Amino acid sequence: MDTYDLMKQALSVSATRAKVISSNIANVNTANYKAKKVVFENELSKSEQNLSLETTNKKHIKSDSSSYSYITTDNSSSVTENGNNVDLDVQLSGAATNGLYYKSLVSQLNGRLQMMGYVVEH
Repeated sequence: MDTYDLMKQALSVSATRAKVISSNIANVNTANYKAKKVVFENELSKSEQNLSLETTNKKHIKSDSSSYSYITTDNSSSVTENGNNVDLDVQLSGAATNGLYYKSLVSQLNGRLQMMGYVVEH
């Protein structure tokens, strides 16, 4: 997987994570609702550690980068009496962290594209 594909996947995961966090916040008072989260970085690092196979022919099947992320439900004990386990502080913190993550990815991508533009122009 090249850098741009990885950055594209990371931006997509960040957008999905924002939707999941928004859904969790919207359901903060819903009885028996269980918080969800997006898992990406752990799966990506696992896949990078197991990169023993290489594509040696253009007809080989490439790995599906979407398999690096998935949405999981937190089935741990409830935070409230109604069975809901959404912790609003955790969700708001996650939203802030995800926003910074997204902005840093966009900045990095913009920097790479500016460098490529400079090379092409000169």
